[in-house]
Amino acid sequence: MGDVLCALGRHEEAETIARGHLPRAEGHLAAGLHLLLLHSLSGQGRHEEALAESARQCPESHPGDTGAHELATAVALNGLGRHDDAREKAQQALTACERYLHPSHHRVAELRALVALITPA
Repeated sequence: MGDVLCALGRHEEAETIARGHLPRAEGHLAAGLHLLLLHSLSGQGRHEEALAESARQCPESHPGDTGAHELATAVALNGLGRHDDAREKAQQALTACERYLHPSHHRVAELRALVALITPA
């Protein structure tokens, strides 16, 4: 539900869901909620908070989440104008995604778009 709310631009509601469930979540669910929190904060333009949250220890994630944490961190860095750091983080994530995920996976496309966005012409 939180991911759908983010996709609809309803980031505040997604943040409420993530924060409401994170304290009692474990394992893969906790990792997913942590990612939801990162996305919802950046979606609200709260990149400093997203970056601070990304530095907190994230629970072990599922292999299907490869590159997701790095993508969220790169988005926050880019939002803060730290383009070199954002490009480096996005490229790390893209390398990992290309290794573990199918080339048509949405995260691969998101990362390629982000790298292109922050790479000077």
